[in-house]
Amino acid sequence: MIRTQTLLKVVDNSGAKIVKCIKVKKKGGKAYANIGDIVLVSVQSLRPRYGRRVRLKMNKSEVHHGVVVQTRRLYKNKGGVGQSFSSNSVALISPQLKPLGTRISAVLPLRLRGLKWAKLAAMAKKII
Repeated sequence: MIRTQTLLKVVDNSGAKIVKCIKVKKKGGKAYANIGDIVLVSVQSLRPRYGRRVRLKMNKSEVHHGVVVQTRRLYKNKGGVGQSFSSNSVALISPQLKPLGTRISAVLPLRLRGLKWAKLAAMAKKII
């Protein structure tokens, strides 16, 4: 469960490394987010640039939208099988719900494909 002030790892190549959750969006008053929910995040640290040709898409302390793709909390599907990850992670998106990065370097749950995030699932390294 992701609440405000939670530090999240960024799993795409948008340029951010660590972000902090500012607000949980579209949850109807609930104070936490699960896999597939949209959160408003602030960039805390950036990935290092390797060479002059690399142009960053963001700067420190900018505010972006993100989709929660991994949580440490155990999630059970309807079949009773539980699934949890080693870190709380997010993939950054634009306000028009398009991904900012072009690759995702993490394993994503199959649940994301059913929650209108098929584009993120297609960019992932592996889906379980």
